[in-house]
Amino acid sequence: MSGIVIPEFKYSLYSPIVLLSIIIGIIMASLLMKKAGVTGKSIFYTDILVFVFIIVCSFMMSIALTGDIRRISFVAAGGAAGLILGATLSIFIISEKVIDTAIAWVLVTPLMYGLSKIACFLTGCCHGIRYKGAFNVIYLTKGHDSYFPIQLLESIVFVVIFIIGLILYLKLADKRLLVARLVVILSAITKIGLEYLRFNHAERGVSGYQVIIFIIACAAYLLVVFIDKKFGKTVKN
Repeated sequence: MSGIVIPEFKYSLYSPIVLLSIIIGIIMASLLMKKAGVTGKSIFYTDILVFVFIIVCSFMMSIALTGDIRRISFVAAGGAAGLILGATLSIFIISEKVIDTAIAWVLVTPLMYGLSKIACFLTGCCHGIRYKGAFNVIYLTKGHDSYFPIQLLESIVFVVIFIIGLILYLKLADKRLLVARLVVILSAITKIGLEYLRFNHAERGVSGYQVIIFIIACAAYLLVVFIDKKFGKTVKN
């Protein structure tokens, strides 16, 4: 069965696609915050802070994982950690519509990640296990081996998680913090589970990267719980 053939591109599409995914996520978060009544000034400062932390934390984790500054690239787990740190600082520094701001950033995280994996799918910087079934992927830069389309699957699944979260957010106005918790749980389970379909995860039990993802997810979940307990009684959701 013929697969999806990815040619060798003259110019790398990785950085532009990742940057675009972050920008789209920030725009969506801004729209959600605006809908909740957050002022334009607060939205602007929050966006800048989150963007800087996403880039910095992602690059720092890239260096930590590779040990080589020359191989620096965007790392999803680092980006997620940066988003959490940036949004958290913004929440406590600006302190405007705290619950709505936190929920907005939780909801857009799977959207950012899902869109960013399109970059991986097109460039082949990472790929799935060897696979010859439907929708297998062949990278001309890697010979004639075919792989499972893990990046494409991640893109689809995480965008679906975002859509589910957004629909629930719009329909369950009085339970939006529960929706945020659900999005964190679904994202963590999905990401950790799909790691087993990656080529570099073959014959491993639990990888260090999966542990990092679990820790970041726990931090995000606990942050939502903390915000609920601290601000839930004083801020109308």
